[in-house]
Amino acid sequence: MSSFFENIDTKEIRDNAERIIEITGDNAKKAYAKAKDGYDGLSDDAKKAITLGVTVFAIVVAVAGIFYLLGKRSGRKEKYDFEYEEWEG
Repeated sequence: MSSFFENIDTKEIRDNAERIIEITGDNAKKAYAKAKDGYDGLSDDAKKAITLGVTVFAIVVAVAGIFYLLGKRSGRKEKYDFEYEEWEG
């Protein structure tokens, strides 16, 4: 895994990020400002509901990921434990 990080070309990533910022121009800033203004205009109860919803979603995704990884690991172990017997008919 460390070799993966050593092989990353940071100059290329920086150049691509600068190109994306040039392409989007001020549109990304405008979208962020509009979303922030909309969020700031909400009542405190609505903000709490959004925070609660995002938190619950993150927990559900984390639990699903854990079960996926556990299932994948146990599936690998059981994958090679099969024995076949031939029956004469």
